[in-house]
Amino acid sequence: MLDVLAIEHPLGHQEAYVRRYILTTPSGKRVELMFEQSAKTPANIWLEASVAGSLLRSGTKHRLSPASQLYAKPGKNGDPQYGRHSALETMPALGTADLICMRPKTLAEAGAILDHLLGA
Repeated sequence: MLDVLAIEHPLGHQEAYVRRYILTTPSGKRVELMFEQSAKTPANIWLEASVAGSLLRSGTKHRLSPASQLYAKPGKNGDPQYGRHSALETMPALGTADLICMRPKTLAEAGAILDHLLGA
């Protein structure tokens, strides 16, 4: 679905778990997003909180990931830890922004998220 609606992010995809995209809306706005998948976790679609809008009331499971919580906890070596999926850290729009992690359970929920973003 994303491979049809969006282009691969210049940073590329990670082979196993992450696909990074730029979605261009009909108005020309470019929206970065990251699709995370693995056998161990449900699908996650990471996007900027500023474009989430009514998605937060859609019934699709989600969690907030505010920028204020980045580097707030120490890692195993004592250095501050990023606190999100590491593939987000280098993405220009998502790396240090307030994010929403949408967790669609069905293709219909994933489609509704993309429909919302295309209207952004």
